[in-house]
Amino acid sequence: MKHPTTLITSSIAFAIPTKTSSFLTAHHRSLALAAKTVMGSFESSPPNDDVSAAALKIADLDLSISKIEKFAHRKGDALFGYIEECQVNSSPNACFGNFLDAGTGSHSLRWIASIIHRERLLAKNGGAPSSTSLAPLVSLKSFTAITADETMRLRVSKEAKELGIDNSNIIIGNWNEGVKVNNNGGVEFTSKDTLNGNNKSALLEGQTFDTILADYLVGAIDGFSPYFQDQIFHRLVHHLAPGGRMYIIGLQPIPDRAPGNANIFCKITKVRDACILLANHRCYREYPLDWIERHVSRAGMRVVESRTYPIRYTHETMVRQINVGRSKLKLFPSTAMATEMGKVLDDLERESLEVTKRQADGRITLGFDYVVVAEKE
Repeated sequence: MKHPTTLITSSIAFAIPTKTSSFLTAHHRSLALAAKTVMGSFESSPPNDDVSAAALKIADLDLSISKIEKFAHRKGDALFGYIEECQVNSSPNACFGNFLDAGTGSHSLRWIASIIHRERLLAKNGGAPSSTSLAPLVSLKSFTAITADETMRLRVSKEAKELGIDNSNIIIGNWNEGVKVNNNGGVEFTSKDTLNGNNKSALLEGQTFDTILADYLVGAIDGFSPYFQDQIFHRLVHHLAPGGRMYIIGLQPIPDRAPGNANIFCKITKVRDACILLANHRCYREYPLDWIERHVSRAGMRVVESRTYPIRYTHETMVRQINVGRSKLKLFPSTAMATEMGKVLDDLERESLEVTKRQADGRITLGFDYVVVAEKE
């Protein structure tokens, strides 16, 4: 197992679980038909209201697609670019098949949309898929997306519609529903959810997929299914077809302290998490790369390869984490406590600005994101 390292610039991205979706919808196809109507009707007659509306829809879709254009470039997104590279090398037709996003969010959904619109994106960027600067021509047959958060489901569903892809299989659900831990440390399906005392059936029971994406899923589990992290790969492998692949994206836990300038981000994450806890919310809990690899193997999969991507933080990146803490102040037990913590956050913002100003490129390096490629044999 090798761990090549590639340097990237990134902010921390957190994903929350979600459910299923097929694409190239009737709505999507109707836009193509509308385009033909627009192109073929102007010579014979002036545009009517229906044609004008169709043209506006096409314009709106073009505007939305601009959100996913970066994925058409080989270096547009380092982590998803690596996943595409792995899929191209492992699949003769570079197809992800039936695809499950086991913990969806806006970022992973946009990447999925870029696969669905890949031919259009490549054409828009004026090159062939063989171009060294463009992303490969990958595809998928259908997609399903899962989230445990209704607010996230609504947000992602709205964005899917704007991007011209089907949102009917973006589902809310929890991976610990309808299963129990057996004596061997794995999971098995049960007619009753013995863990939580309800009668919910297991999420996606009986369905299998050629590819599963776990995009920062393990780190998010503590907020929705505490202490289920060691079972998540046992749970997901039930839905992976033989020979199928699982792509796992995660964040190496931020250390309690770091030498030199990088320590500012360690301080920020500790205060941010303190704010989350004082607001009576749960923090995300990230797991290290070696932990992920061990549990992937225990779930009966083979680790094909892993890659790490060191993270470079700007002042703006760090302020976003400080603002997470600020957003919790209104939920503190007392106004006095919130006021004092607000001062601590202000001090951290000033310190992060001073630290980044001292760097030649305005960035500090700390920790890394990782991608683990696993295969069901």
